[in-house]
Amino acid sequence: MPAWLLFTLALALLLSAGTWRAERMLRRRGRRTRWPWLAAMAASVLLPLPWLPGVLAALPPAQSQLKLAWFMLSGGMLLMLALRSAWLLSHQRRWQKTSLLGAPVFLSGGIGPCVAGLLRPRIVMPVWLSLIPQQQQALLLAHEQCRLAARDPQWLALAYALIILMPWNLPLWWQLHRLRFAIEVDCDARMLAQGHAPRDYAAVLRRHGQYYSGLTGASPIVLNDPRALRRRRHLMARFTRKQAANLL
Repeated sequence: MPAWLLFTLALALLLSAGTWRAERMLRRRGRRTRWPWLAAMAASVLLPLPWLPGVLAALPPAQSQLKLAWFMLSGGMLLMLALRSAWLLSHQRRWQKTSLLGAPVFLSGGIGPCVAGLLRPRIVMPVWLSLIPQQQQALLLAHEQCRLAARDPQWLALAYALIILMPWNLPLWWQLHRLRFAIEVDCDARMLAQGHAPRDYAAVLRRHGQYYSGLTGASPIVLNDPRALRRRRHLMARFTRKQAANLL
């Protein structure tokens, strides 16, 4: 089994390096970069799987702890996601359905702005949103509508499902981090393609990005990372509206 584990890690590393180079090329050409990272994650997990049954069958008793540790890691992560979903369901009962600038949203006490849910994702806005100017409200609403249109919750759920299968695969976690950043850049491109001013949009991200929750569809690690925010602003400064539209 150690040989199979090393092969799987090496494969994920090679796919990570190749996708990173492809991402830079695609971004220069004004193309979306989420799909290469999703493909890299799927290939990193699915390509080694056909050999896994034989590897497990031939596993010596002395190495049985490796299989147990794998199952415990996957089970622990699955339990964590299940608890998060239960927590979300318990809060949904207190959300108030309303409209914001003509769009249907759910108001919460402290969750959001984000897109929450998997089968029926919905826009969730916090009650403090009424305290900020209407222009900023419109930008935050448009940002979440872009997430909804791009099906970000579903794609992120698929990525997490792949992680659950191989939680010990560290290159796979890095691919997830890059996927989340690519999803954010795609969302930025949609915002610019709709005609929103980059300076106003970047200001809203800087001021209110820290309120994004860890729910499916949000990316708190990417949003709260100052370096990632600076990188996103740098990329937005390079986009023309036509280039941004190409990313849709």
